[in-house]
Amino acid sequence: MKKILQFISKIQIGDLFTIIIFIVLTTYLSSILWNFPQGEYLKIDMGKQEIGSFSLNQNVTKVIEGPVGKTEVIIDSGKVRISKSPCTKKYCIHQGWINQINQSIVCVPNQIYISIIGNQTDYDSLNY
Repeated sequence: MKKILQFISKIQIGDLFTIIIFIVLTTYLSSILWNFPQGEYLKIDMGKQEIGSFSLNQNVTKVIEGPVGKTEVIIDSGKVRISKSPCTKKYCIHQGWINQINQSIVCVPNQIYISIIGNQTDYDSLNY
């Protein structure tokens, strides 16, 4: 405790100013760079085959027959999730609801890939 108090007493006004600027700048840039817009469609792929694209503005349950068994996908009021899956770890179910562009849910054992897309192509990253 004594060492912490000695460290705090050595902090200069310039150090404090630099720390505050760093925190504000980091918070501001994080909110801008990680704020993806709401998606309008969801795309479901199984392996290399596209199952289809569906609007997020509906309330429907889709059942997809995969290599391991049936996966249940719920689309509800602009968001989507996997509610039932035959895989053992259930990571795809624990992913929860997604609704923003570039978010995805993957069920690896059943080879199901769900991604949120919009009207225009929005790249997360590009490789040349």
